[in-house]
This record gives sequence, structure tokens and C-alpha cells, in this order.
Amino acid sequence: MSPKSEEPPYLLAAQAGTVVRRLYTRLRDDEPASPADLCRTIGALQRLADDLANVLPGLQGQLEESLLAGQVGAGDTPGEAWDKVSEVGYALAQARTGGLLLAAELRVSQRTLGELTSS
Repeated sequence: MSPKSEEPPYLLAAQAGTVVRRLYTRLRDDEPASPADLCRTIGALQRLADDLANVLPGLQGQLEESLLAGQVGAGDTPGEAWDKVSEVGYALAQARTGGLLLAAELRVSQRTLGELTSS
């Protein structure tokens, strides 16, 4: 069982974003990295993409629960509120698909880079 974080979800997402932006800055500035470091970095990005793809359906579920509890969509008609939640759900589903594809491609990249560095 994994421990629950005390951090709110938006803060955890912001922290992950900060780490990726720092990595981008290092790459843009041509800071050298060893092949092993590159392989570990790609692996970490792959796990991040996997995790993101797995968390998105839960976010949709929480949004729907919030709508049913009257916490969102109070200014809209019920139909408008459900339409908006549906639009968000569709976007989250597309993002999940993209995340799964990204994770798969990163796995291939990591494997290929590992083969390249071992030969």
C-alpha cells in the first residue's frame, strides 16, 4: 500500500512540472549527461507519463462526484453542467491516451538507448 501524500494534488503536479522544466533548461543549455544518466532520465519520464495516464481517470471521477455534490456547476443548468463535465472528461481521456502512447515510446527509447550504451 502506498502512503498518502499530505500535499494537495495541484501542488504535486506543479512540482513535477518544475522538475521537467529544469530538465528542459539543462538540455537546452547543452549540459552534458552520461548515457546512463540519459537512460535513467528517460526511465523516470516514462514512469511519470505512466503515472499521469493512470491518475487522469480518477480526476474525472472526482469531478463527477463534485458535480453530484453540488460543488461545481452551481451557476449552470444541470444539462450545461453535465455538458461541461463531459467536455473535461473527453479532454482527460484524450490526455490519458497521449500519456499512454508517450510512456510506450519512452520505454522503446530507453530500451534502445540501453542497447546502444551496452554495445
